[in-house]
Amino acid sequence: MEVLERPECAIDRFEELLAEDTRERALLTDAILRLVKLYRRAGRDDELRAVLRRFWEAGGGRRQREGHLPYSARFLPEGLDFIAHVDIQAALSSELAARMPVELSEAVTACDELRQRQLSDLWLVRRAQRRAAERGISTQAAIESLHREEQERRRRYEERARQREGAGRTSDPPVFGAAICPVARALGMDSTATWTRAAFAVDHRDSRRSAAIVEIPGLAAKIDAAVAAGALAPTPSGRLRLVGHSYAGAPVELVSLDLDQLLIAPAALMPEIATAAASGRATLNRQVKRLISGIPLGASFFAVTTGEALSALSLGGVQGTKRRLLEALLPRPTGLQVAGVAHEYFGVFVRMPTDNPLKASALVDLATKLLDSSESDEGTRALVSGLDLAQASDRQALLVSYVASPAELEELALR
Repeated sequence: MEVLERPECAIDRFEELLAEDTRERALLTDAILRLVKLYRRAGRDDELRAVLRRFWEAGGGRRQREGHLPYSARFLPEGLDFIAHVDIQAALSSELAARMPVELSEAVTACDELRQRQLSDLWLVRRAQRRAAERGISTQAAIESLHREEQERRRRYEERARQREGAGRTSDPPVFGAAICPVARALGMDSTATWTRAAFAVDHRDSRRSAAIVEIPGLAAKIDAAVAAGALAPTPSGRLRLVGHSYAGAPVELVSLDLDQLLIAPAALMPEIATAAASGRATLNRQVKRLISGIPLGASFFAVTTGEALSALSLGGVQGTKRRLLEALLPRPTGLQVAGVAHEYFGVFVRMPTDNPLKASALVDLATKLLDSSESDEGTRALVSGLDLAQASDRQALLVSYVASPAELEELALR
């Protein structure tokens, strides 16, 4: 009905579903994503924007709670003010994942270094072939141009890292960016595809204060085998050390605080976590917990951060008069909530609570006009058409939504 011949009837049925009082939040989310595509095909822009804004409200007051994080997350230090969570199995079992190119879907979970290089090379060739066709050049010339662009990106990244270090700020990536695959390999695994879920946390003031919690079926037996093989080593404190791998010049430590849950953190941070766990005292940031409670159920991915962290990250490199001007013009965020859902389509929904409804409204109007007047090429305009900016119905937050099909995501990745 939706795809083949009766789109108007499909719209009616999905609209009726959204009106239902159901605890099946996943059904409502799927209906929202399908309605977005149907409205877009029918040119019904007003209805499209309205249904996107319903994401945060559909399903009544049924929301996430702190308990939807792995249990061990309750012992993360209060200073870790950015939290992200991925339901790995929900994402990998979605129809979206089945329809994405293997070079993309497998690359997310592959930890075998040879396979990682193979997937990277396969995707490079695909990007080069597309660029060659667009620009009328050879595939080899396209590969060389992509390599030059990558080198330039690395140069800019290294320059920004030097600037951060010069200003006394750390340039190290969080521990989970460097240790997840080494941990997987230590446990005798070449992929994270069988893991259940993962949570990541970082202090925006110092990325070295960071941690990850991963849920792995049969973890205890895997740890025993890793210790016997010498890939993990017990520490005097009763935790485990990742052998042959360091982070910021110090060991990476691991501890299991609940069944099948493994907490990974730098050795300098682990005593704080261990002390909280030993006392049974929850130390997770209260603002973070409040923001998580506003994430609708059924998200394959969510992330939250505090207003202080968001302001520091967005204006961190801006100083003096320019910073004061931006602070005067822009609404001050009191937090950020991001939810990602994967069904047949992929949707990202962002909510930024603010302290000034008038500034928020003006910002939405300005951003919408800039998008509408964009002189981008046709392909970019088509991708941007899936983006919606709005103010929440209570005027207390900015909303940004983006919905894309597998083909649109592939198109975006090929650019």
